[in-house]
Amino acid sequence: MRCQNILKSKPNIKCDQSNIKELMLDFIIALNDCGIKDAEIISVFSGLEWEIDEDGYVCVNGGEETKELMIAGQLMHIRPFVMGGTSKSIKELQQPWLEVSLFLWTEENVQYYFDYALREEYSLVIWKLMKVLLHLSNQSSVYFTNEATDGRPWEALIQNDLDNIWMFDAAIINKGNMNYYQIIDESIFFSNLQADELLIVRKET
Repeated sequence: MRCQNILKSKPNIKCDQSNIKELMLDFIIALNDCGIKDAEIISVFSGLEWEIDEDGYVCVNGGEETKELMIAGQLMHIRPFVMGGTSKSIKELQQPWLEVSLFLWTEENVQYYFDYALREEYSLVIWKLMKVLLHLSNQSSVYFTNEATDGRPWEALIQNDLDNIWMFDAAIINKGNMNYYQIIDESIFFSNLQADELLIVRKET
């Protein structure tokens, strides 16, 4: 089994059968902006319907096969993933939500497995992908995590579990969530505050 790094955008926005098509069109445009124009991937997301399972989730993954694609001049294995949920799946949710993710192969992105530091050429691509995902919604924050911490920072936010909101390697925090990240441990993270977003990177990344 391959280890994966995960880029996640968590738009805390209303998403149901009334606007899922519009949101998927925005996601397809974002994928195109990233250089992801694979016909099979685009077809899956353009046909996504809002159908909730018995646990309160909506899930579609863009195909089981990871695609090898040229992204910003770098050949990468990547798999887009979309999931939605309701208060039935996470009780703290006040409205349905949509999560979009890009799964990347860790072995391509890191220099060495013992420290998991990103290769410089891939770190630039990953920041580009994060910036694109950020603009899917003006209410989004974007996290770069691994399989072990997948989704945890956002879940910690809505559950007010402030000890675990830092479980990421890098993040672009939107203006609405900046108040949770006012006190940054400078021994662990680099940070850069801009007008409408806060960039945070774990130093060992």
